[in-house]
Amino acid sequence: MPAFIKNLYKAKKMKKDTTNKNCIQQYVQKLWIITTLFFLSSCAVQHPGPTCIKDFTQYGLVEGAFRSRWWNFYERGRSYLEGECLDAAKLDFQAAIQQNNQDQRMVRTYGLHFVDYFPHRELGLTYYLMGDLDAAKRELEQSLFQEKSSKAHHYLDKVRKKQLQQLGKTVNTPHLSVDFPKDEPIWVSDKQFHIHGVASDEQFISDIVINGSSYDFQGSAKQVVFKTDIMISEGTHHVPIIIKNLLGGLYKQTLEIHVDFQGPMIEIIAFEKIADNKIAIKGILSDTSELIRLFVDQKEVALNSDQNHTFSIQHPIHPGQKHILLTAMDQAGNKTQAALDIFEANRTFGHSFTASREVFQDNTFLSKKIQGINLILSEWETNNLVFTEKIYLSGCISSKSPLKSFKINNQLVTINHGKLVFFNIPYELNEGDNTIQLILENEHNQVLMKRITFHRKIPEIARLDARLHVSMNSLKKSGEEMEARNQFQEKLYISFIERNRFRMVPKFRRKRPLLLNNSKESQMTHLTMTGQYIDSRYGIEVAVRLIDNETTQVLAVKDVYSDAKDPQSIFKMVDSLSIRIHNEFPIVKGTIQQITDKGVQISLGKNQLKAQNRLILFAPSSRNIAPEIIGFARISEIEQNTSKILIVHKKRPISINDRVITQ
Repeated sequence: MPAFIKNLYKAKKMKKDTTNKNCIQQYVQKLWIITTLFFLSSCAVQHPGPTCIKDFTQYGLVEGAFRSRWWNFYERGRSYLEGECLDAAKLDFQAAIQQNNQDQRMVRTYGLHFVDYFPHRELGLTYYLMGDLDAAKRELEQSLFQEKSSKAHHYLDKVRKKQLQQLGKTVNTPHLSVDFPKDEPIWVSDKQFHIHGVASDEQFISDIVINGSSYDFQGSAKQVVFKTDIMISEGTHHVPIIIKNLLGGLYKQTLEIHVDFQGPMIEIIAFEKIADNKIAIKGILSDTSELIRLFVDQKEVALNSDQNHTFSIQHPIHPGQKHILLTAMDQAGNKTQAALDIFEANRTFGHSFTASREVFQDNTFLSKKIQGINLILSEWETNNLVFTEKIYLSGCISSKSPLKSFKINNQLVTINHGKLVFFNIPYELNEGDNTIQLILENEHNQVLMKRITFHRKIPEIARLDARLHVSMNSLKKSGEEMEARNQFQEKLYISFIERNRFRMVPKFRRKRPLLLNNSKESQMTHLTMTGQYIDSRYGIEVAVRLIDNETTQVLAVKDVYSDAKDPQSIFKMVDSLSIRIHNEFPIVKGTIQQITDKGVQISLGKNQLKAQNRLILFAPSSRNIAPEIIGFARISEIEQNTSKILIVHKKRPISINDRVITQ
């Protein structure tokens, strides 16, 4: 073979070997890449756990990569629980607890991701569903010790009830103790009636119903201290209090409450000076209460034992004494005072009468004398500007003949035909103009009519614009029930509107417009309400947070839970959640106790508010002058009986006479 042919063949062979080598290298490189990608991808797939399929749906899945961290086990455990794969759920919750043993809200997982983490609670529910009541009780109590939640309370009550039933206990009758004598009527002078009591039972108090409304408290207990205010009108009311235990034991007590706003009527039917140093007075006290006390010059005198509360006294007078002060007080604490001018009263019951009202501090009177009837009203003029919901018509009437009738806006006022009548009658005013007409007639058919006008304005500190402005964000949804979440959210919003405590700014999306409690939606708000709506196989859980927009501090976290999803249960959840949030932000007035270089201290009475609560500083009202807002503040430090405040803004220096009210 020629040499050049041999060299050509050799060159081709070398090229082929090089090509094969390159191919092998490329193949190895590709194989390494594929293997690496496969390995990496195998790390990103779901961690192999038990397969759980129910109703054609696979459970036991998580979003993203399963990296065997506590939040992965917790998320997958909840998915298993939703699919009723209880053994797998139990193992995952236990694995989560081994890494993070603390039930808590808004715990950070990674980066800026936060979750509400309740492994003990969910494990307790799992044990309950598996029938292991002792283990369920242990886990649920541990959860509540670490972080309160309505769901844990709910299932702990179920566990307690089943354990009591298994013991075969006889159903107890719960015990109730209230701050009022049993089977005795209660007299009050305010439409806001405060009830305080203690319900107790070894079989756990589970429900308290006061005047038809459930008292909101979380979880049953062997002793529940309750206190609440109910609104009742003037008159007699029978208010039932019903308490129940977990086994259905029931006790009921009814309070007989008499609401009386009016002070006793003092009617003088005879007046005589029987000596230089002694006078005789006969009269009648009129009131709806059975017990009335009478004081003459601050000394209590006995009333006659008849049913008409008559009195007949001989009272000593000192040389130069011009007036006698009569004070009548009823069971509700209402008071009527009358100052008799001794000289003029002595003349009156013989000839004519002039009534003195020097007991009233104000020098302005309304007085008119027509056809033998004289009417004097203290304090009020013909036209008045007021800033309160209720005013008192206090005054006296004198007549040459006994009075036959006394009407206020065509409503009869009970009188006993005296010639001299002292009264103290409340009257509630609507916003705007109110006209009050008084008509008096005596037995000689002489008539006196008087009209008084009150223009009532709502003071700035009581208007909704001065209250906290809250933007209500859309609740995050867990589950497929979008419409159910929207309905709950709308009902909650309406509940806030009806309570008229906050100026609400709805930021959540809704299909139809809702009635707002403000004329214009403002973008500037003090608080933001956010939360989540969780609809699971076992029930509905809603948790909300109120966040201060200025400090970003979470001021309140409240939640509700129900294992029933019917409309009545949902309404009860909405009502409970609304009550719990409102209870965190009560309207409370207080006084400024001390002003020093170190700061300002206030007192809110028996109420104790949390730090960072916002306050309004205002100057108290005086006659015809509304309370004026002079600044804003925050509670900075809480002490035993007082709180320190940080003044955020003020129009003028704060004085000890100024007041505070929660915003």
